[in-house]
Amino acid sequence: MTAIATVSAGLADTLSATPPTKSWPAAIELGLRASINRTDLVRILHKGPLRVQRPFYPEGDCCHVYLLHPPGGIVAGDTLRVAVSLDAGAQALLTTPSAGKVYRSDLAKTAQSQGVSADVADGACLEWLPQETIVFEGAEAELSNHFALQGNARLCAWDIVVLGRRASGEGFARGRCLQKIDIRRDGKPLLVERTEWLGGSAMLDAPWGMAGASVSGSFFATMICDQAMMDKLREGLTKLAEQNAWLAAEWGLSQKRDIFLARYLGDSPEQCRKGFAWLWAQLRPQFNGREACPPRIWNT
Repeated sequence: MTAIATVSAGLADTLSATPPTKSWPAAIELGLRASINRTDLVRILHKGPLRVQRPFYPEGDCCHVYLLHPPGGIVAGDTLRVAVSLDAGAQALLTTPSAGKVYRSDLAKTAQSQGVSADVADGACLEWLPQETIVFEGAEAELSNHFALQGNARLCAWDIVVLGRRASGEGFARGRCLQKIDIRRDGKPLLVERTEWLGGSAMLDAPWGMAGASVSGSFFATMICDQAMMDKLREGLTKLAEQNAWLAAEWGLSQKRDIFLARYLGDSPEQCRKGFAWLWAQLRPQFNGREACPPRIWNT
């Protein structure tokens, strides 16, 4: 039976450190456990406007979870925290129904933060596949992704950041966005990255930086792709772009020790998502022995 509570002691400590003014903290802790023939969502602890729908089982045993944040975005001082724990052998795919938004901050440039932290036990597999995060001009965003893996735990995840709203004529002349990605196995770092975008900085237009693009995407999976697979994926992305008349963009694939990495740099979050979803579908049979089973909510 699923246990539902308002807030745990650890979660309360995190939230108590948040300034009480000008903030609307939201946090959720999820616990997943392998049982007979499926993974059960056995713990849900929440605070503020962050919820989950009931777990779905389109694959039979793998648990699909949709994270819901009804406000749709965060303003100055807001925090949004997702903590996930997978017991040994658990299999889970987590996603979001829509893009997250970080709205313009206040005159004091008060930070707005959102992040995910996951503990994945030996033999467990986590797929963290959220929609993009749109960072409005004037926002002070701090985005964090922390994954602690044990033993032979597996992880496949992505993070897509959109700077400004090009369709509304808004760039990113003001504001700040800090993105952190930290993946460790048994306490040892596999991938540690820190990227900072400053509104109006030379980096946004420089060829060594964003080169004028507004969307940056990072895809990572704990697996090793050989050269033949790399070539197949590169050719497939090229064909996919041609078939769908995609906007000009830069794709990069690489292997960094035990982490497969894919990068996107362009101006279309939808294009980035579709490209990452295609990569996920190609790699999933090798990654965890499953054929692709896209969450139903991706079609809405």
